[in-house]
Amino acid sequence: MVDRRTIHIKRTAVAGSSSTQVFSDESLGIQVFQRGGPAGAVFEMAFSGMRGKPDYHYRFKSAGEAQTYRDKWVNGKRDSYDAKQVRVNQRREALRNAGKHLQVGDVLVASWGYEQTNYDYYQVIRVFGTRSVELRELAQQASYSGQSMTGECVPVTGKFIGEPMTKRVGVDGSVKVRSWGVWATKKESLLVGGVTVFKPDHYSDYA
Repeated sequence: MVDRRTIHIKRTAVAGSSSTQVFSDESLGIQVFQRGGPAGAVFEMAFSGMRGKPDYHYRFKSAGEAQTYRDKWVNGKRDSYDAKQVRVNQRREALRNAGKHLQVGDVLVASWGYEQTNYDYYQVIRVFGTRSVELRELAQQASYSGQSMTGECVPVTGKFIGEPMTKRVGVDGSVKVRSWGVWATKKESLLVGGVTVFKPDHYSDYA
């Protein structure tokens, strides 16, 4: 991995021996080099991040004009950096709270299939850490219409058909249950007369 010292050496070489560093900000990886030109003009070259190529290399009528442009450019870099840090911190916080989306007993549903729609159901049997859960696949109760090759299905809670599997919870509460990219989300339910009731899912089977 290229370190900042190596980057500095490369940038100094690109700027040339006649240039002088006039500004730097280590947190942003910014270095600005300047050399004099005719009639008070200056040539300025600026780098940011870990880049070895300049962000800009312009001729200015005066050092004051160069500084005005540079200040605006640096402020833009700082604003972008601050916004990125906010997004990073928000995502970290969301990941820390991901596990709070699910509780033991919650049922998840996953839909998948090519030219047909299949449903799988999973129940959360353990929540641990900040974003890990243990799931087991559930049996389902289905009705089938032979003429249309479609039907309805609902999960049967507590009736497991698969072995426990440990999964990570996404920031939105979804869980990747199959390696080819099938995600399960919490299935909403209603409590009717003390019984948990799920809205049926409509499946199709054209195979």
